[in-house]
Amino acid sequence: NTKEYIPPQSSDSIDLTHLYSPYSALVELSTNQTLAQNKSQSKIYPASLTKIMTAIIAIENIENLTEEMLLTNKHFETLYERDASMAGFLPGEKVTMKDLLYGTLLPSGAECCLALADQIAMSESKFVNLMNSKAKELGMNNTLFCNSTGLHNANHYSTVEDMAKLLQYALKNKEFRTI
Repeated sequence: NTKEYIPPQSSDSIDLTHLYSPYSALVELSTNQTLAQNKSQSKIYPASLTKIMTAIIAIENIENLTEEMLLTNKHFETLYERDASMAGFLPGEKVTMKDLLYGTLLPSGAECCLALADQIAMSESKFVNLMNSKAKELGMNNTLFCNSTGLHNANHYSTVEDMAKLLQYALKNKEFRTI
């Protein structure tokens, strides 16, 4: 016996007090209407939510998702020190772009982010420029990306409102939704 989801008629009926995060935004995708929010314009560190932008930039810039690349020590060396989340790939392994996308989004693999950045823009810093350009294009006016992984950096920030804009955009992409 499954119940059908019926959206609330007003934001007054949505209780945000039991959420894990004090920052939230609930947006109805079909109407783009914000149903509820709490501190959605406050500056936050997006952490692994950064990987949504990394994945969408990669998807939009990779012509052939079956293309393979060789992972090198360069994609791993700083990540071990920082105890970054990894997808489980190893240096010397050949992987497809599609596998890197899955590794970016599902297990939050930082090595996948760095490999995609290298493949697409030849460096993470150039890839970050693409990320920030896309953020501006999407109206994410309170966001600045400093890396592709979401590893902490005091200058790497966003808001829940901006991340909601990004997620709305990403969900329109068939490949992103599939992953």
